[in-house]
Amino acid sequence: MNHSLVAAVLAGTALSLLSAFAQSQSAAPESKDRPHVKFRIISEHAELTPGTTETLGLVFTMEPHWHVYYKGAPGGGNPPSIEKSDLPKGYSLGEIQWPAPKRFVAPGGIYDSVYEEEVTLLLPMTVPASAKPGDKAKIRLKLGWLECSDVCVFGAGEDTATLAVGAEADKPARSADAGKIEKSRSLMPRPFPTDTASLEFRDGVLAIQVPGAERLEFYPGPECADIKEVWEATLSKSETMTLKFEGANKDQMVADGILGVWLKGAAQPSYYTVKKRSST
Repeated sequence: MNHSLVAAVLAGTALSLLSAFAQSQSAAPESKDRPHVKFRIISEHAELTPGTTETLGLVFTMEPHWHVYYKGAPGGGNPPSIEKSDLPKGYSLGEIQWPAPKRFVAPGGIYDSVYEEEVTLLLPMTVPASAKPGDKAKIRLKLGWLECSDVCVFGAGEDTATLAVGAEADKPARSADAGKIEKSRSLMPRPFPTDTASLEFRDGVLAIQVPGAERLEFYPGPECADIKEVWEATLSKSETMTLKFEGANKDQMVADGILGVWLKGAAQPSYYTVKKRSST
């Protein structure tokens, strides 16, 4: 056997494998080395008021062509979640409040509900009545999420906000970032207007009618049953929408999500909560 030839072949194979491995590593972005999504904490008011609920904002700023996921993303993307919180004694956090997302289709025709460019999730925080003016409340949060473009990576962020406690006031001063919270609040869904619109969910088919609408969009929530042909079905360029749901137990199906409504002549869409169980 020619041992020199064997050694040369093995060396060449090893070099090729190392080169391929290096190329694959450089092709996949590492969020720790170069974050494509950045996260920070803001507050609605310049100072905290004892015995009230303060609204915090979780601001996600994304590079162009990158996105994070809404809590009910049909494609299964992991939405932002709080992994760890460190609050002063007596303070507590509520549930994250989610503004309306955007429709998005990934390669392969996978439909999702996402946020792009920038989004502010709202987080209520209870300030104890025992908080004293002049105190400094240090709020530390660690969050995790999935961030995607042509590829997906797990993202993470940690931020600390130090907020001063002020005296009780009827109208506490707004913070410099209050506009972001106000914008997000305008995108929060309201109760469905049953006096002017209709929802009928029977035998696994949800029929929606909003008189005067020229466009309807439905963003499935985390408890929503699977929708047939979800990308096409969840967009209507009229005042009606019909969603057909998959599954055998039609009396157990739940339609859960946000309905976006574009009324004729309206400058901005309105968003409404949809949560209804199917009947037979």
